[in-house]
Amino acid sequence: MRYRRFGFTLIELLVVIAIIAILAAILFPVFSQAREKARQAQCMSNVRNMASAAMQYVSDYDEKLMPTECWACGGQWGDRHDPTRRWLVRIQPYLRNHQLFDCPSGGTETLDFSPPKWSSGGDPQIWGRPTYAWGWSFPGEWRGLRVGYGYCLRVGGWWTGSYSEGRSIAQIQTPASIRLISDSAHKDACCNRAISANHCGSGWWCGDPDNDGDAWTNEEREKYTRHQLGTIFNFADGHTKWYRWNSIYRVDNSKIGEMSGWGQF
Repeated sequence: MRYRRFGFTLIELLVVIAIIAILAAILFPVFSQAREKARQAQCMSNVRNMASAAMQYVSDYDEKLMPTECWACGGQWGDRHDPTRRWLVRIQPYLRNHQLFDCPSGGTETLDFSPPKWSSGGDPQIWGRPTYAWGWSFPGEWRGLRVGYGYCLRVGGWWTGSYSEGRSIAQIQTPASIRLISDSAHKDACCNRAISANHCGSGWWCGDPDNDGDAWTNEEREKYTRHQLGTIFNFADGHTKWYRWNSIYRVDNSKIGEMSGWGQF
C-alpha cells in the first residue's frame, strides 16, 4: 500500500531557505538605497526651502546676506553667545518650522541646554536660557534639534570690529558657482565639513576623523559622506545640486574653495 507524502523533505526546505537568503541579499541593499534616495529627496527639499528663505531675508535686509558669525568677537555680547545671530535663526521666520534644519540622513550635534566645559555660556538674563551645539548658542525652544546644515560664512560677510556685516548679494560675481547652504557637519560649512558631513564637526577632526593620529584617507573621507557618497549644495543664484565627494574634493581645497568665493572676496 502506497502512502501520499505531505510536507517537504529537509533538502527541499534547505533549498527554499537558500533561495530566500539569496533574494534577501540581493534586495536589502536595493531597499536601503531606495530609502536613502527618499531621504535625499527630503534633504533636497529642505535645502531649497532654506535657500528660498535666505533670498527673502536678502530682500528684507537691503540685499544683504545673513552676516558671518565671529567666535571670539564681542565678548559676552558677541556672536557666539547671542542666539539671535545664528544664520538659521535669521531665516527661520521665513520657514514653517525649525525642523527643516534637521537633515534626515545625518548630523553631528543635537542642541542641549548645557554649554561645553571649554566654552562659557551666554548670560541667561540677557538671552534667556539658550541651547548649544559646537559651543555656539541657539534658542532654548530648539532643544533636541539635530542641526544638519551649514552656511558658507566666507560668502556671508565679515566682522567690522564691532558687529557682523552681511555681504551684498551684488558683490557675488558668479552666483551660479558660489555655494551658500549645504549638508554640513557644522553650522559653518567649511570645505571638509561640507564634504564629510557626517563626522567632521569642528577643529582638528577635519583632518583626522577617527582621531587616531593619522591624516584622512580617501576611504575615510568617503565613509563619512552623507548622501550616497555626496553632498547637496545650494548656490547664490538659487539652484540646488548634489555633488559626488570626489568631484569637488582636492587636497588643497581648491575646487570647493572656488565654490566658496576664493578669488572673488
